[in-house]
Formats: sequence, structure tokens, C-alpha cells
Amino acid sequence: MSEITIDKIDGAYLNKRIDKVISEILEIPRNQIQNYIKEGLITVCGKTISKSYKIKENDIIKIVIPPPKELNLKSSDAPIKILYEDNDVVVLDKPYGLVVHPGAGHEEKSVVAALFFRGIQLSNIGSPLRPGVVHRIDKDTSGVIVVAKNDRAHFELAKQFFEHSIDRVYIGITACHLKETDGKIEQPIGRHTKNRKLFTTTKNGKNAITQYKVLKKLENYDVVMFKLFTGRTHQIRVHMKAIGCPLLGDRVYGKQTNIIERQALHAFKLCFSHPSTGERLCFYSKLPEDMKKIITGG
Repeated sequence: MSEITIDKIDGAYLNKRIDKVISEILEIPRNQIQNYIKEGLITVCGKTISKSYKIKENDIIKIVIPPPKELNLKSSDAPIKILYEDNDVVVLDKPYGLVVHPGAGHEEKSVVAALFFRGIQLSNIGSPLRPGVVHRIDKDTSGVIVVAKNDRAHFELAKQFFEHSIDRVYIGITACHLKETDGKIEQPIGRHTKNRKLFTTTKNGKNAITQYKVLKKLENYDVVMFKLFTGRTHQIRVHMKAIGCPLLGDRVYGKQTNIIERQALHAFKLCFSHPSTGERLCFYSKLPEDMKKIITGG
């Protein structure tokens, strides 16, 4: 077991239910957090609390993360490139066509499986299928991601993602020309009412903000830089569809094409504060060849 202590309460969390806050930060199902509370694994100022307890300013919250009941993930190598590693984090470059962690499809190859194959231990948070995973990029999106090696680092990174203090910049190619060369899309995103695997803009969704800037106009497409101020699932893809100019090659939110076999989207830059030292770190991933060929006409 490992223990996480929160002795400084952010103002945004005050007077909110403890089960909801911790569930949203760690992206763990709320009923799982409620079980932790029931089992006495989450305490406030040394005392057990109810799941409906509301966080107060001087609270000291302790969370004990139990070891995973089962971890049947197979280790299997994949062409990931490790950009940085220390005792707390692994930063890596993910190719398109590879999932970050196995899901309902039980994919044998994943970033998590490749890290296990290389003998890298990950945090227990998110086990058994998502150990160490503090954020994800889509299977067919390439680029830089960070993974946590221990539970304390996982919590500190997850908190940054939850508070949107992480800097994330993507490069994409749109299937048409944008009407404006730069702008900010502020449209809430939620699950599609008819297909729960898809997402859409909806007034009842979660707040979602994407800033964009056209870097280069091609004959039929635009090369666009995206900056995320929130981190909703499929956010860039959904927002581009919403303004009538989906990403090139996006078979889900746009149209299939023979120009590129996946959505033309690449996680180019990732900046975060180191979970132990607080040092601001930035990492970059080179544009992959399939996107580069379209941009250069090669």
C-alpha cells in the first residue's frame, strides 16, 4: 500500500463532496472512491468520514492506495521512444496505431504493456488496466505523453491535469480551410445521446476550450496548431467537427481519405511541473512522416 497526503486544499475544492473531488482528479470511478472511504482508506485529519463529507479549508486528507487485486496485463514491446525517465515519471513518444492502455478490446499491445516489457514499474492507481496512466491520447493520435511510476507522482500529475495547469500543444491538418486563421472554441462536450462511444458538443456537457492558429495554408488543407485549455475526450476532433472543418483522415468525426490512414493529429508539446521538485519541464515530439509528407508535398 502507498499513502498520499493532501495538506493544502485548493479553493476550487472547498465545500465539495470528497468522493466527487477525488474521483474526478484521479479518474477513478466514484463508487470505487466510496469503497475506499467505507474501508477507512480515506481519512480527514486522522478521522474516518462519510462519502458525502464536504472538504474544508484546513483539512488534511490522507488516501491509502491498496495494491491491485489482480494485474493480468501481459508485457509486450511496442515502438515507443522514451524521452525522459526518473524515479517518478516516464515521458515517451507514442506512435499512432497504439493504445495507451488496454480496454474493452483487450488489446495485447499498448504503451503500458511496452513499459512493463522494459521492466518499468508504474503506479497502482488505475490498476488493473490503467496503472500509471494520468492522461491519454487516442490510438491513432501520435505524440508525447507522461506516465506516473508511483502513486504520489500519479496524484500530483493528475491534479495538474484536473486543474488544467499542464501545457499541451498539438499539430493537426484540417480537411478544409478554416474561415478564421486563429480563434478559440468554447463549446461544452459530452457523450453522444445515440452512440455512447462518441462525443459531441452539447450545452449539457463539460466545459471545453480549444485555441487554434493556422500555421500554414496548403492547397486544400490547413496546418493548425491547437492549444488545449481543458482535456475532454476527443476534444480537438469534436471541436473541429463542430465548426465545420474536421481533421483530415478522421473517420469518426469527418471522412475517410486515401491521403492519410488516420486522423492527422500529433501531440507536439507537453509541459508540466515535476511532481517532486516542482521544476517546470517541457518535452517535444517531432512531426511523424505521414503528416510531414502532406505538409511538404513529398
